[in-house]
Amino acid sequence: MPSINDLFVILALVIGCVITIFVAVLEIFILIFIWEGTWNSKTHKQRGINLDKLISESTGDASLARFQLLIFTFVISMSLVLIITSNKPPSFPASIPDQILGLLGISSTSYVLGKALQSQVKSATPEPLPPTEPPPQLPPPTDPNTDPYSG
Repeated sequence: MPSINDLFVILALVIGCVITIFVAVLEIFILIFIWEGTWNSKTHKQRGINLDKLISESTGDASLARFQLLIFTFVISMSLVLIITSNKPPSFPASIPDQILGLLGISSTSYVLGKALQSQVKSATPEPLPPTEPPPQLPPPTDPNTDPYSG
């Protein structure tokens, strides 16, 4: 008869396998949606995840804050994966250095502040006034020698 500890180890392995399979299927679906969104960008279908404006603003201009956040996130996540897999046996580090978290915080804060400043600039610009009708024209005088403004 297996002990309770053996059953917990088996349960942990089963739960780990189920979560791994779930995350793998989720990643496959996300990649499929990105593929469809990239290739359907020319059509009028609203389908998939379109990455055309991943690091650009809604106007289409490049955003340095978005690019910085994307690069920092990739570099730090890949570094963390390298640290985890280089341990013998692979394990999560006991602590993440404060400098790494500081860099991520600075990058995220610069993106958020950039968006806040951008929205303030948009709200500060006056909206154009609606076109007004021209003033009514006086009827042409019937006699060219008379002044329409006199008496």
